[in-house]
Amino acid sequence: MRGHLKVLGLAEDLAALTDLDAGLDQIKLIGEAIGIPLVTFLDDLSSSSSEVHIAGRTKRAPSRRFVEFRRVWQERQYRLNSPVYLACRTEHLPFVWRADQYAPATTRSDGAKKKSLEFVKAYGVLGGICVPIHAPRGRVGCLHFIDRKGADLEQCLATHRSALVLAGFYLMNMGAVQTNQMAVDTAISHLTRREIDCVTLAGRGLTDKQIAKELGFGPGTARFHIDNAIRKLNAQTRVQAVAKAAQLGLIGSIT
Repeated sequence: MRGHLKVLGLAEDLAALTDLDAGLDQIKLIGEAIGIPLVTFLDDLSSSSSEVHIAGRTKRAPSRRFVEFRRVWQERQYRLNSPVYLACRTEHLPFVWRADQYAPATTRSDGAKKKSLEFVKAYGVLGGICVPIHAPRGRVGCLHFIDRKGADLEQCLATHRSALVLAGFYLMNMGAVQTNQMAVDTAISHLTRREIDCVTLAGRGLTDKQIAKELGFGPGTARFHIDNAIRKLNAQTRVQAVAKAAQLGLIGSIT
């Protein structure tokens, strides 16, 4: 019980932190306290550009082996087929996984999952405790305690489940606040009022002709403003621009 209270205290201390690096240093202390010191954090499973953060990175540089692991993991896009990350999308509570437990490869998808697990096994990973983090606007992150020494993961999770959930929540919120505020500030400073108006109406299903009638100008002007918004939001299509603007809170709900 004393160990649980210590870990819970470390998790609660995250509430006072606002800097992600400081939060990751605190998460490292939690990993050490539960006997699983290698901890990673990914704030957006759906984004190929989302960086895998290493807890404690401000106090010590990651090893060459881990840097190489991360490089190959990202280049081969193993995260897209990792059964651990896939489970994060549907699971809401922390769970234990082991690298030697997977179904036989019967489909191409199963084969891809198997390869991702074989890859982590080659780097000495035995399994881990995964903490899924479901944030507003459908964003899913993952706080991951990675076992390389044969820890009793089930017992560890049973003892510290509440603390790990709390730690994941605070860490995700920390990263989201920084990332979202930067994105919102950038979008607001670049999008004009008319561009926001046009994207808002496009999100409600209006055509260029209908948007033009609503705002009192021609369809070509409506299309011009929407094309500008697409470019400024770094979107590929009209639909993606609307989705990004909604995620940033620029146009409110589109439902």
